[in-house]
Amino acid sequence: RVMWRTWCSATGGPYRSPQWDGPVIWDQPTSIRLEGGTAINNLDVYPNPSKELFNVTFTSEVKQNIELRVVNLLGEILFKENLEEYEGEYSTSFNLIEYSKGIYILELDSKNGLLNKKIVLQ
Repeated sequence: RVMWRTWCSATGGPYRSPQWDGPVIWDQPTSIRLEGGTAINNLDVYPNPSKELFNVTFTSEVKQNIELRVVNLLGEILFKENLEEYEGEYSTSFNLIEYSKGIYILELDSKNGLLNKKIVLQ
């Protein structure tokens, strides 16, 4: 749920609206179902943001080949793990302390699609 106020006028001068606008309400899915019934559920990355260590957990409902990657915004791969014919609960950790503060992308790639999650290194 988000509520906001307008802080500038259309003419460019300072302005603050007398009332709150909104609310805006949205839901974020915790699972994705890819083509062919392939599913990755309960993807979680924590702590996020973090200063160095990230933990990743998810569940694969069916046997599938999954490539887990962490990439920077230039597309350079910083961490990669291949899971062959993987089914069940998965958990791993990776350390990004040697990299610059910023935004990185966690990718779960299977033959039927790509799942992305933003991670923040402080």
